[in-house]
Amino acid sequence: MAKKKPSALDALTRHDEEERRLASLRDALRQAAALELGIIVLDAGGGSLGSEGLRQAIRHALDNPAPQRRPVASGAPKSGGTGGGDDRA
Repeated sequence: MAKKKPSALDALTRHDEEERRLASLRDALRQAAALELGIIVLDAGGGSLGSEGLRQAIRHALDNPAPQRRPVASGAPKSGGTGGGDDRA
């Protein structure tokens, strides 16, 4: 027996259900992210700024990002052969 081809209405219903599920997941993830950021702010002493001071500090930080530092290479120095290992190329 041949399987019935899904109708556009069925597909739209499934799509709408998936959208509702994703919206609910998005809300939960936003809440979790807000909690993580709130803990960081409180740990950094941001609670003393108040809500408007915190908004201003965040705007300032986003408008004037700190320059990115280059990562420091780990391990023994490569120059001079003072690492105590085999210095062959």
